[in-house]
Amino acid sequence: MKKLTTALSQIPLVFWTLLTLVPFVFITLLAFRPQRDIFAYPLGIGGEWTLDNFAVAWEGPAGGEGLATYFLNSAIVAVSGLIINLGVGAPAAYFSSLLGPRGRQRFLRVFLAATVVPLVLLVVPYFQLFDSLAIVSNPLAVGIAYGVIALPTTILVLHAFFVDFPAELVEAAAIDGLTHWGAFTRIVLPLSLGPIVGVGLLALVFIWGEAQLGIVLLQQASSQTIPVGLLGFRGQFYTALGPIFAGLALASIPIIIIYLLLNRHITKGIALGGVFR
Repeated sequence: MKKLTTALSQIPLVFWTLLTLVPFVFITLLAFRPQRDIFAYPLGIGGEWTLDNFAVAWEGPAGGEGLATYFLNSAIVAVSGLIINLGVGAPAAYFSSLLGPRGRQRFLRVFLAATVVPLVLLVVPYFQLFDSLAIVSNPLAVGIAYGVIALPTTILVLHAFFVDFPAELVEAAAIDGLTHWGAFTRIVLPLSLGPIVGVGLLALVFIWGEAQLGIVLLQQASSQTIPVGLLGFRGQFYTALGPIFAGLALASIPIIIIYLLLNRHITKGIALGGVFR
C-alpha cells in the first residue's frame, strides 16, 4: 500500500516533466526538417532529415549576424546580469533578515510590489534612459538592466531562506570577532550555496530568454542576443522556420548543461533549507 501511495504521488511530477520536455523534443525534431516538411509534418515526425538549418542559423540571414555573435552577446548579458543580480540580491536579502519584524515587512513590500509590474511598462522608461546615456545596443548595459529587473524575485526567495538561517552560527562568528559582513561572507554564503545557485538559475533562465525589452534596447544586429537575433529570420513574406527551430534548440543547450552541472547544489540547498526550518 505504501509503495502504491508513493507511486501515485509521483504521477504529477512525471506529468510536469513530460509537459516540460515535450515542446523541446518537438522543437529539436523540427530543427532537422526542411521547410516543406515542417508544414507537412507539424510535429516533426516524418519527412527528410537535414543539417542545413543549423548551418543557416549559425551563419545568420542575409545582412544579419549568426548564432556565433548572438551566443557571445547572450553570454555577456547573462554574466553581467547574474553578477548584479546575485551580488546585490544576496547581501540585501541577508541583511534585511537582520531587521526587526516591522522593518523587514516594509523592506519586502517594496520588492513584492515590484514583482507584479509588467515588463512591458518598463520598455519606454528603459529606452529613454539608455538613449539619454547613449548606451543603446550595449549588451553589458542590457545585462545590468536584466539583473536589476530580476532583483525582486531574488531578494524575496533568498530572504525566505536567510530569515531561518541558524542564529547560533552567526553569534559564534561574532564571538570570534567577525563583523556582520565577515560572518556573511565566511559563514553564511558557503552554507547558502544551494539556494543561491537555485535562484541564480531562475534569474539566468529569465535573462537568457528575455526578448521583449531586448528588441528595443538591442537595435544593432551585432549587439543582439539569441532570442532577439532569431527574430531576424522572420521576413515580411517568408519565415525561415527551420533555422529558427535550430537556433532555439542550440540556445537551450547551455541552460541544460548548467542545470545538469549544478543540480547537486540545488538539491543540497533544498535539503539544507529543510533542516534549517
